[in-house]
Amino acid sequence: MKKYIYISFIFLLSFFLFGCSKKQPELNDLQVIKNRGYLIVGTKTDSPPFGYYNKEGKLVGFDIDIAYAIAENIFGKKSFANVKFVKVDTQNRIAKLNSKEVDVLVATMSINDKRRLIMNFSAPYFIANQKLLIRKTSKIGNLQYFNKNGRLVVIMGTTGERVARNFAPNANLIGAKSYTQAINLLINNQVDGVLGDDCILAGYLNDNLKIINHSYSKEYYAVAVRKTNKSKELLNALNAAVASILDERQLNFITKKWIVY
Repeated sequence: MKKYIYISFIFLLSFFLFGCSKKQPELNDLQVIKNRGYLIVGTKTDSPPFGYYNKEGKLVGFDIDIAYAIAENIFGKKSFANVKFVKVDTQNRIAKLNSKEVDVLVATMSINDKRRLIMNFSAPYFIANQKLLIRKTSKIGNLQYFNKNGRLVVIMGTTGERVARNFAPNANLIGAKSYTQAINLLINNQVDGVLGDDCILAGYLNDNLKIINHSYSKEYYAVAVRKTNKSKELLNALNAAVASILDERQLNFITKKWIVY
């Protein structure tokens, strides 16, 4: 009898030690976000009209409104508390996504084949064009001018360098860390042109600058997520959100609100 009781005790002890310690299935990215109660969005803060601080110090812009619309779709309610923004720039945005500092990127991120190797993209929510910004007094007429003359600035980490090399392979290229830095180089006569997305360049226009109305490539902005199995449901939710924004014509309202060419 004692032997039976001893064996039963050992069995119960093993059950509680090993049976109850069975690992719970890990949550996917969408489940983590819903349990947390808010979406962490990496966005730019120096790229008007997509993401920047207004005169009151509030973060506003096209991408900011898109992020809020996506969060509203995911959580089923509209609330500023649904989103937490993290500042990213062109150089660190992919690293911050892959290190899980942010859930998604809504940061003027254009789709290209190289980026598809390391991240996934939602359906596009905006189409930009690569164009040339110059001083109004300049006689430059196209990108090919830079094959033999002047200095052209592109923003590092963007598709601008690839486009510049395609159309002006012999150009003297200068790399800038941000659009703000690139524009300042142009204003201070340190470069002769800035190649970038027209919608962002338009945010920097003043009486002394102009955009040449010729497109050198189309840039499809999309929401970026990590390229993992845990992100598949989140990607599906993002695509549903973008489709909803497009279907409800909400995107047209956001576009008219922020984009001026």
